[in-house]
Amino acid sequence: MGQEQQVWKYAFACIMVTISTLGFGRMSYGILMPFMKESLSLTYEQAGMLGTASSIGYLGLVLFAGIMAAKWGSKRLVIVGTLLVACGLLYLSFVQSFISCLAGMVLLGIGTAFTYTPLVNIVVGWFPQQRGRMIGFLGSGLGLGTLISSSLIPFFTAWFSINGWRYLWLSYGLLSLLSALVAQLILRDPPVPLRKTMQKGDSLLREVYLHKRVLLVAFIYGLIGFAYLIPQSFLFSYILEARIDQYGAGQIMAISGVMSIFSGPLWGTISDKIGRKKSLLITLFLGALSMGIPIVFPVYMGFVISQFLWGSTVVGMLALIQALSTEQIHPSYAPIALGYVTVYFAAGQLLGPGLGGWMIDHLGGIPSSLLLCCGLLLLAFILSMQLNKQAATEQLTLQKGQNTMGG
Repeated sequence: MGQEQQVWKYAFACIMVTISTLGFGRMSYGILMPFMKESLSLTYEQAGMLGTASSIGYLGLVLFAGIMAAKWGSKRLVIVGTLLVACGLLYLSFVQSFISCLAGMVLLGIGTAFTYTPLVNIVVGWFPQQRGRMIGFLGSGLGLGTLISSSLIPFFTAWFSINGWRYLWLSYGLLSLLSALVAQLILRDPPVPLRKTMQKGDSLLREVYLHKRVLLVAFIYGLIGFAYLIPQSFLFSYILEARIDQYGAGQIMAISGVMSIFSGPLWGTISDKIGRKKSLLITLFLGALSMGIPIVFPVYMGFVISQFLWGSTVVGMLALIQALSTEQIHPSYAPIALGYVTVYFAAGQLLGPGLGGWMIDHLGGIPSSLLLCCGLLLLAFILSMQLNKQAATEQLTLQKGQNTMGG
């Protein structure tokens, strides 16, 4: 019972942190973007570049997050990262131009880089035999953050008119300060020391950076990252273009947020029973299908079905990839591997919104960017079929790692 209480205690703190860093810091921009675009007179290309700016900040530091967590402690990085996100959110409530927005979005990316990988390190270190479940809980914060954003924006825009988006960024920043306090009170660094395993650069290169299975997972994660922010950046605008009012659009986006809350724990649990590979293939196929539906059926029900499927799978596929990355090698290298594959994910995010915005302006509107998203997920699906060749080895590695950390 004591262990179960610890699970829920850490799950609560992790959800609070990911609501702030992933939900508010990364996913809320796509929902607020149409209002920022109008208020600040931005083009779609500029709006896409703002999403890319956040990914630049993320990409610049995420590779070092696992290494720094091992050296200075995961908890310390989580607190610093959450506070940086809070500062970025507060700053965005005062921006007046595209350039000032860029600085705020970069700060959000940096804060998220400092937060998520060390947070995974904490839960995997404390709960090695429940890693799928715990990593899934981290994704629940993303869903909750999206749900909160989708639910609040109609009220804030009604109350504060054109400046409603500013008050939302301000509210997110204040809530993120609370999340940092919760993390400080609850989280502790995991008991397994990692520093000894990182002393030889040649060993790290061989065991992680050039490891064939890690590279395969990393490339799949990169494709998912490429696709990931495209619907978050532009789908809300597409719903508005389909002549659905902002209240209806907010409700549609909220469906995705609600389903995302359960997506991570659900697919984490399923993967423990049927395997990571099968679960990942299912989520990638359904994710691609969800992006194709609004292209063919740009009507209310089409958007509803799309967001139901997207919310049910997107966080799950992220949790599955993250779990896979920690299972390909010795457990002591797990945070390094996660940080490394996340670089590919961040690189994909760097390309996604910018290219998506360019395609919207030059190649055929928002449906063209959704088609790109669909194609990327299908390519990830094809590559994920190759994971079957390493299934037995992965399971053996996982079992050894769990015995080592559990014993």
